[in-house]
Amino acid sequence: MPLTDTSQDILTLAGSPSAVRITAIHDDLLRRRGVKLHLLRLDLVDVALGGNKVFKLHGNVLAAREQGFDTLLSFGGVWSNHLYALAAAGQRLGMKTKAIIRGELPAQGNHCLSFLQSSGMELIAVSRQQYRQRHDPVWQQELLSLHGPAWLIPEGGANLAGVAGCQQLACLIAQLPGAYDEVVLPCGTATTLAGLVAGLSFLAQPGSTASPLAEIHTKKKIPSVRGMVVLKGMDSLQTDVENWLQNQSVEYCVDWHLDASAHFGGYAKRSAEVSHFIHNFWHAHSVPLEPVYSGRMMRALFQRIEDGYYLPGTRLLALHTGGMQGRSVDEADIA
Repeated sequence: MPLTDTSQDILTLAGSPSAVRITAIHDDLLRRRGVKLHLLRLDLVDVALGGNKVFKLHGNVLAAREQGFDTLLSFGGVWSNHLYALAAAGQRLGMKTKAIIRGELPAQGNHCLSFLQSSGMELIAVSRQQYRQRHDPVWQQELLSLHGPAWLIPEGGANLAGVAGCQQLACLIAQLPGAYDEVVLPCGTATTLAGLVAGLSFLAQPGSTASPLAEIHTKKKIPSVRGMVVLKGMDSLQTDVENWLQNQSVEYCVDWHLDASAHFGGYAKRSAEVSHFIHNFWHAHSVPLEPVYSGRMMRALFQRIEDGYYLPGTRLLALHTGGMQGRSVDEADIA
């Protein structure tokens, strides 16, 4: 699918079209290694729709409207950042939202569930055994027959529409001052990585007319993309990304890599190493990280820098993908 610059439209949905900021990280380790590191602060775009979620949801909202749906149905846990953003998007756009919730709703609730309900989202709790069928097309059709008609969004926004929305991250990066050698981001489903790789590939394609930004971007060095995988044993992600890129009709592809060094014991498991790093990072740089995605990514990235993987003079751009609403709760409950 061709790349068009709708990044400002996406940010307008979040309510802060001018809020994308770059934070330069100044650290003794970086100075010793001669490495430059900037953070793309997607976490600052919007309290509810910040991070990468707004890009994945924008693609799905467009697809839903093209198919004539006014209801969005998706999946998540009781602290789901994805459902939090979906509820906010639905309320702002005047669309109905419904959520299949993993497990029983807690008797006392929590601030995430309160937000979902106050935003008009219908919560449908299912057993954890039932929830394991969330990728089963037969069960999905059963859900749609009960709770539809609706546009079904997989957990975390991990579908082709989500990938298409994340292409616009390339347009944002194309407009940043300076050039980068590598873009680093955390990966759960790798939807954001696939979209970013597709977008950069369209801009980098020789003779591309995919976007007016292509001319701007191709005057710079085209960065490679590194996804820090926060889940353990996700061997299927490589194939998933390759399939998504094929479906996005990417012919010329920028270099990209999946790095398995960032799981720190498994998705959302409490890691003393990561918690310690987040604490020190906040006090050193006044940048909040959360323990599931951005904290794991930055800890693994600093280890790569410490181990000498980057030559002096390397310029890195790390994507802070948000998810800050759940950072104060037990990591095991964030999904």
